[in-house]
Amino acid sequence: MRIVIVLACAAGLALAVTPRFLGPDTVYDSGMPIDVGYYAAPVMYDWNGDGAKDLICGQFSAGYIRLYPNVGPDSAPEFAGFSYFQADGSQITLPSG
Repeated sequence: MRIVIVLACAAGLALAVTPRFLGPDTVYDSGMPIDVGYYAAPVMYDWNGDGAKDLICGQFSAGYIRLYPNVGPDSAPEFAGFSYFQADGSQITLPSG
């Protein structure tokens, strides 16, 4: 029984597809490249609940978090400005650097 399980697991690994990663791509905001400095931490998430994934990006050097609302479809996202994350009217700053 143990041999069958090991062979089944090995067969599953042999058939696994190796992921392929493409090179980096530039993301634009109103036609200008988005630049938040080095070590950016981007994530796409529908923050405002409109059905389109927005860009949320942490900044290493300042510890700020930017929100770029997506004004286009998910298949071709478009961004037109950003705002900094706030809590109780104050800008959120995370430890950085």
